This record gives sequence, structure tokens and C-alpha cells, in this order.
Amino acid sequence: MKTNTRKNRPKNPLSKTVKVSCGLILIALTPWLPQAKGVSVVVQHNDLARTGANISETILSPANVNPGNFGRMFVDNLDGQVYAQPLYVENMSISNGTHNVVFVCTENNSVYALDADTAGITYWQTNLGTPFTSVCGDLSPVLGITGTPVIDLSSGTLYVDTKLAAGPAHKLHALDLTTGSEKFGGPATVSASNFSADVQEQRPGLLLLNGVVYVAYGSHCDDGSYHGFLLGYNATNVTQQVAAFNVSPSGFQAAVWSGGMAPAADTNGNIYIMTGNGTFDGVSNFGESMVKLNGGLVVQDYATPANWLDLNSGDTDFGSGGPVLLPTHYAVGIGKDGILYLADINNMGHVGNFVQGFQAQSGGDTVGKSPVYWQGPVKQYLFVLHANSATKSFEFTGTNINTKSLGTSSFTMDDRCGGISLSANGATNGILWEIGSDSNLRAYDAVNFPNLLWSGSVGSYVKMTCPTIANGKVYVGTSSTLGVWGLTNYLYLKAAPPNPMVNWAKGTLLQANTLSGAWVTNTTVSPYTILTTNTQMYFRLKVN
Repeated sequence: MKTNTRKNRPKNPLSKTVKVSCGLILIALTPWLPQAKGVSVVVQHNDLARTGANISETILSPANVNPGNFGRMFVDNLDGQVYAQPLYVENMSISNGTHNVVFVCTENNSVYALDADTAGITYWQTNLGTPFTSVCGDLSPVLGITGTPVIDLSSGTLYVDTKLAAGPAHKLHALDLTTGSEKFGGPATVSASNFSADVQEQRPGLLLLNGVVYVAYGSHCDDGSYHGFLLGYNATNVTQQVAAFNVSPSGFQAAVWSGGMAPAADTNGNIYIMTGNGTFDGVSNFGESMVKLNGGLVVQDYATPANWLDLNSGDTDFGSGGPVLLPTHYAVGIGKDGILYLADINNMGHVGNFVQGFQAQSGGDTVGKSPVYWQGPVKQYLFVLHANSATKSFEFTGTNINTKSLGTSSFTMDDRCGGISLSANGATNGILWEIGSDSNLRAYDAVNFPNLLWSGSVGSYVKMTCPTIANGKVYVGTSSTLGVWGLTNYLYLKAAPPNPMVNWAKGTLLQANTLSGAWVTNTTVSPYTILTTNTQMYFRLKVN
């Protein structure tokens, strides 16, 4: 079953005189306001290296993210849990205008295109079928969309996998960004030799590389006879499967679940995954390994912990996180055992020959999330989150990782951790954003970690999910909402046709028939100073 609903942006009720005045002000000021580069977040953890860092954030900084300036702006209600990371497209032509849009997916198999700056505006919402009913408490009550979609801006397409009760089946969809309609032959029923949709689960984010959409699979609840898979589909004809990799074709298990991380890809078109418990022989079966594949999904190299057999027996998945690529030819990853591994992607070393491996976090049958990487003003940073541990910061020197942590947070995650992302303006103004297992969002000064800048409740967190930061706002999916945080001591004027829109960021959107409304006469929010922002259709007015 599929339903499409659209809701248009409400008209601005400003009077004609005010509209003209605002428009003249904005037009007159435009030549004197230099426009910084904004950003769209169209892939899981920001880039194909999966660094988790948005380094084009020009609004948020350690100086202004604090309890006096920063807070929750609004919440949009959704029809299910949000395990997939929200994605964001700026300056998008949609609904007869130009808007910043955030795309959110739920376990109810719904995809939403929401206004990224204003509460309650849904440009479209598509339900892609009745979700599969959970068979255990690991992810319940239903499984629908779990892996983060990927967006192709050049074709205006969002690719997403759904798990359906009917069949059961996994289906790959190619959705038009502006309408939510199917395109490129979608949806396609996912299939492969020894692939059972009943027991396979699609947890990692999707990868779009050189015209191919790659979708990875593990299991749900370790139920039944399953394998790890990475499957490739033609991006302009999703019914055409062009490559397939079974991690354990002559064995069993070896899931690709990665704590939600998408496969990483280097500039030569090679793809990197980490796998969980399962058969390993280094020939055709690659459980408990970091695996390098070409675009045709043929194994090029691999790295496997020497104690892989012990990891298997203890259900201590090496691949409970995914690989992150580091300059210039390294990959880093951490599994359930808390050992942080560094591999040389030009010579991965096979069994027991990592460049480095050390106990960075606690171990056990928990979750090891992928690190976040950032090139700071002086040091290269790795931030490592792990279940039953406190988030830590380490220095990457370019050839190895200093084993003494630079800092350790005061909060310790429980057995089902949240996730982390980073925002920065190039090598400056780094902020590490953490969703805690206590349902709190935290902002840390990345250079002076763990100096806590701000914290606040998200409502009800969903395990292993990462926040998305774009153009001065932080987006967090929860058990039933999308929460949006930003600077609360600003007015935002939108110079988009047909009318400019006035948005006071302190809580809720306020629109008045005239500019002499309560929000203007209130002495705590006037006068204003016009500042530049990082999208051409917005101006920020700072409260003095």
C-alpha cells in the first residue's frame, strides 16, 4: 500500500505594506552580505569516507552553543521510530518554492519530506507498505526502514530499502525528491542466492557510487539461517542487479550490520565493509573482517583480528561498527570488544596484521560504534563512542593513533548506545554532538573535549542513531518525532517568493499581520542586527 499526501506552505499573513518593506530591505542588503557556502547532507555520516563530520557549518560554534543561545526550536510528529539518520537538502525547488528540506524515514515504512526550518510543514509523505512484524525485542514492534537512505542530487532521487510483511520481502525504492513518486523502475524486490527476506535485515546506510546503489544486509535477532550480503543495483534501473557479494557463501552468518554505518568508499572506487560473527577462511568466507571490494564486489584485500575464533564464540562482533577512511591510506574501526583497529588500505595484512590495535573502550556483547574523524586546527581527532563506556577523544598522527586519550566524557553509555556526529567550519569551531542512551543530546567542544557546551533532552532516543547537523540546526530522530535544535536568539527572514517569512526561533514560529506584533515590541527581542547566513534565501537578525 502506498499513500501520498502533500501539504503546502501556509501563506504569510503579513500586510501588503509590510511585505513590500521587508522585500525592499532584503534586496537592498543583499549586495553587502557575503554568502558563505552551505551544505546538504545526502549520505549517512556526511561523506563516503564516513567521517561523520560536516565541515561546512558556519553558524554553530563553541562560542554560541550554550544554554543562553541554543535550544530546541520545534518538533515534528512522525508515525514510527526513526533509526535512519535524517538527510538534508538545502535550497531545493519543491512545492512551488525554494526550501530547505529534511528527509526522515520511519520503521512504519514512511518517508517524509519536511520543511527543515519551520514546524508542521510536510511537502510530501509516502508510505511504502505494511512493515514486517518483529520476532524479538531487538527492534520492535515492526521493521520497515532501518538503514539510512542515500540521495542523488543530480537526478533528484532518494534510494531506500523497506522490509515488508507481505512475502516477507525487501524492496529497493527510487523516489522522486520533489514528489515521493517511484522512478527508475522501482520498487525492485531484493533477491540473491541464499538470500531470505524473512531473516535478513537491512541496517547499514546505503551507498551510491559510480551509478550503482549498494545495499548491505545482516540479520534480525540472529534468527534463522542468514548470511551477510552486499548487493549492487543500477541507479537508473533499480530492477537490474549488477553485483552481489555473499560474505559467507559456503558457511553461515557474517552479517553486515555495522551499527547503522554505511559502507565506505575511497577515491579509486573501492568499497569497505566490516562483518560480524560468522565463517572465516580468507578464501571465500570473510566473517569477523574488514573487507575491501571493487565496484563489482570482488574481494581485493582484507584484515581480520587474530582472535577471530574467540570473537565468534563470544558473540563479540568485529563488525558492530563500520570502517571510517582516514588520510591518506588508512581505515579505522572498532567492534564489540572495544579494540580500536587501524588498517592500511594499500596492504591490509590479512589475519592479525593490522597497523595498530589497542583497547580504547570496554568490551563485551555490546555495541562498538564507528569513530568520528576531524582534522582540527592542530591535531587530527578521532572520537570513539562505545556501549558501556564514556566517549573518548584520541589523536591520529597520520600514521598511527596515540593510545592515551585526549579526553573522556563524564557520561557513560549503557548497553545500547546512541550515536555521534561533528560539525565544524573547516578546521575551526569543532563541536561533537552526541545522542546519549539517557535520551539527551550533548554538544562538546571538540578541541577541548570533554568540555560540555550544552545538553538537553531529545524525548525518547533510538539506539545507534546519529544526529544530522546542517546550516545552523541539529536534527535528531527519536521513537516518534523529528526534533530540531538551533540558535534561539535570532529572527530568520526568508526572502523566497511569494512573500518573505518571519520566523522567530525562540520556541515556535510567529507570524503577524503587521511588524508591530508582540515579538517586535518585546524589549527582550529588539532591536536587531542583520548578519549573514549560509544560504542565500535566509538572513539572520541577531537579538541585541
